[in-house]
Amino acid sequence: MNVMSKTERPDPPKPTARKDAPVNKMFEGRAKAFLRDAMRQQGVSTEQLAERLADIGVEMSAGGVANKISRGGFSAVFLFQCLEVIDFKYEKTQF
Repeated sequence: MNVMSKTERPDPPKPTARKDAPVNKMFEGRAKAFLRDAMRQQGVSTEQLAERLADIGVEMSAGGVANKISRGGFSAVFLFQCLEVIDFKYEKTQF
């Protein structure tokens, strides 16, 4: 059995924030653009979106919704909640 001593073991990789990965930034930008485009197509403002989200139990101010969309790092659940309340029809090929 070959057992490495503590001095022979390589250091573990340094942790990095997953959110900072370039590929994540790219997809966050795409998610943000997709939601904004859906809102624009349906003629729904951020204020209206916040009101409609509240109707289904998602309590968030219009500013909070705007910030969440602006960051782009929102969950798939939030995206689908938004698409549902603005009555956006989508095809599977858009994903």
